[in-house]
Amino acid sequence: MGYRPLELVIQSAQGLKYVNHFKKMKPYALVFICDNNNNLISYEAKTVVDKDGGSNPIWNSLVKFNNIDIAKAQQNRHALVVKLKSHHRVRSDKDIGEVRVLITELLEGFGEDAEKHVSKSVVTSDGTVEGTLAFSYKFGRISEHPIADQPSQVQQGPPNNNIASELAGSFASGVAKGSGSELGKGLFNQGTTTSTSMSVSHQADPYEDDEDEYS
Repeated sequence: MGYRPLELVIQSAQGLKYVNHFKKMKPYALVFICDNNNNLISYEAKTVVDKDGGSNPIWNSLVKFNNIDIAKAQQNRHALVVKLKSHHRVRSDKDIGEVRVLITELLEGFGEDAEKHVSKSVVTSDGTVEGTLAFSYKFGRISEHPIADQPSQVQQGPPNNNIASELAGSFASGVAKGSGSELGKGLFNQGTTTSTSMSVSHQADPYEDDEDEYS
C-alpha cells in the first residue's frame, strides 16, 4: 500500500496535572511513532519548553514523519505517542501524562489534503484522565518506497515569547549577513541532521533558569 508522510503541529494543552510542588511547571512534549510492542519506529521529536505555561502550555511546534507504513497502520500496529513532561534543569524531568492515538484512527479521520484539528485526553501515569492536548495533522501523498526521515529543527514557540525573541536577536547578531533575516523572524534552523533524535534542550538553551528546579 505504500508510505505516507505525516505532518503535525503540537499546538497546546489545557488542564494538565501539576507535577511540581514548589516551582512553576515548564511543560514540553516528546513525539514519536511506536509499534504495538512499544518499540520506537521513528525518530523522537521534542517541542520547545513553555516556561510560563504551567497547566496550560502553548508550543505550536512542527513535527514531521516521512514513513508511515499504511499497511501496518491499517492493522492497528502503529500509534502516534505524545509524552508530556515537565522540564527540570538539575533533576530528572517529570512525567505529566501522554496521548496515544492509533495511526489508523488518524487516517480514517483525514480528508483529502485537508488539515485536521483534534483534541485528545491526556492520561497520567496512574491511568486517570487529566487535561487535553490539541494538535493538527495532515498526511501527504502516498509513495511506493520509504523516504529517509530528516527531522527539521525549525521550532516555533509560544506567541509573544520574549525569551525566544531575545535569543533569535542574539543569534542574528553573530551570524553571517545572509542568514540573519531568517533568525530575526524567531525561527531557529540548525539544518537537517542524520541523527535519529531531535532535541533543542542542549543547544544555547533559553529554557533553563539560573536557579534550581525543585520537585
